[in-house]
Amino acid sequence: MEIKIILFWLILLAMATPSLIFGFAKIIRKKDKVELFQRLGYPMWFMITVGLGEVVTAIGLLFEPTRLIAILLSAIILIGAIFSHVRAREPKEAMAPAIVLVHLAIIFAFTFFI
Repeated sequence: MEIKIILFWLILLAMATPSLIFGFAKIIRKKDKVELFQRLGYPMWFMITVGLGEVVTAIGLLFEPTRLIAILLSAIILIGAIFSHVRAREPKEAMAPAIVLVHLAIIFAFTFFI
């Protein structure tokens, strides 16, 4: 197997897996996610919408026809998360997962042009 293909799938899975896990945590209203969204001042319907968006983008990353759209939607969700944490003056550690995933989205987006 070619190294580019291996790296491609590793980056893809590194993006899809956390999105799927964090998305489901929001959909099932995991306690820490509920507390986070309340602290950030968002309603619960918005948390579930974001969770559904994360799950849909994670699944969309796995299929070539929807991959680029999923990357863009994922980046929008993650940039929104970073903005929310900054606005709420959350510690930088709270933003780390979103920042890492934004970087992965950028790297992954560039794989379409290599």
